[in-house]
Amino acid sequence: MAGLAVVDSTNFSLILGTLYLVVSNRRPMSRVLTFIGVFFSVYVLVGNLLVAGARSLEWDETTFDYIQLGIGVALLLYGLIAPRERRTRYNAEGTTSIAGAVGLGLAASAVEVTTALPYLGAIAIVTQAELSAPVVASLLVAYNLIAVGPCLLVALLYSRSESRFTAKIDAWLQRQREKRKTSRTGLLVLCVVAGLYISSDALFRLEYFGLVDIPDGAR
Repeated sequence: MAGLAVVDSTNFSLILGTLYLVVSNRRPMSRVLTFIGVFFSVYVLVGNLLVAGARSLEWDETTFDYIQLGIGVALLLYGLIAPRERRTRYNAEGTTSIAGAVGLGLAASAVEVTTALPYLGAIAIVTQAELSAPVVASLLVAYNLIAVGPCLLVALLYSRSESRFTAKIDAWLQRQREKRKTSRTGLLVLCVVAGLYISSDALFRLEYFGLVDIPDGAR
């Protein structure tokens, strides 16, 4: 789960949204923390609801293995076939109110949660484990703290050196506007690695669809 959270922490849309709030507001800290807080809260809530819903259906362990396998394969394929270039979504013009930061956080979480393959993989792993609800909630909170870690780091760096940091970010965004695209090769490589791990873990428990007899002690 920690590895999947690291993959999720490279969420370019979330990082870029944070940078946009930093450079487009005179006092951005409240906006940034609101944006991150909304995103974090939605992800934790959705994760707990998905785990509770999956368990209420009383699926057997094999069903969860197939779900995990599907997520792993999807993540692997995404890493292999997704475009290496992606257009930026934000610019650094104008200001954002607290309500606007809430809306930005809701929009980002609504878009990302439907395609958050690493998070879905982590949810599948947690669902299969015989853990109590408080433990599951704690794991999901820890996962999402790692996922939003880079954004929190951006906020911390800004608070320590506002003028220097803002100038660097503004220059970086200017370069992005000139290029209008950003390489995602590193992220896609992580997706491939995570997809291979999730898929192989599920295949191991499925005994490779019965083709391999795995002793009980090795599971």
